Amino acid sequence: MIMQLRGALVATAATAALALAGCGADTAPATPTTPTGAAAPTVEPQEQTIAWTDSICGALVPITESLMNPPGLDPTALAATRDAYVTYLTRAQGAANTALQDVAAAGPAPVDDGQQVADEVQKQLTDLRDDLADARNQLEQADVNDAATIGQAVVAAGNVVGAVGNNAQALSALDGNPRLDAAFEQAQSCQRLRTVQTPGNPTR
Repeated sequence: MIMQLRGALVATAATAALALAGCGADTAPATPTTPTGAAAPTVEPQEQTIAWTDSICGALVPITESLMNPPGLDPTALAATRDAYVTYLTRAQGAANTALQDVAAAGPAPVDDGQQVADEVQKQLTDLRDDLADARNQLEQADVNDAATIGQAVVAAGNVVGAVGNNAQALSALDGNPRLDAAFEQAQSCQRLRTVQTPGNPTR
């Protein structure tokens, strides 16, 4: 179900966020809570619905993978640490940009209110991309001679990564439609999303 898939993304993003925050401060951001809900009715999705859903999952996989392994914080090399985090966030931002293009190319979901679903996915991806850009800009402006400033910027980046799991970003737009729910169970790219994990955080 979509809830299960969102849960996998929550776990991935939460672990990455904790790793980021652990590098920058003693107190980590709150771990996002896995959404819960009743199971959707069993529905046999049409082939075109599976294909559309597969394309959406395929667009999201690179974003999740790009967030899997945040760099460490080396207090003896703050400039190198900052550059590593800038690269990390830039890579994720690029993945979000590509995902936006892929989602636009996929067009409306082949379900009722399909354009609204597609628009919401694009909106949430745009918000994520912009948040990643803001976090990157904060890091770029951080004083490499001030460990506290670098740490604060790293924590801010961790909060952005945590938001991916907290909102399950684009996936929250797909809840509540049994046909899309069923399509998630069959789409290959969605299965790939289930397997994406961070070290020490096995996917259930």
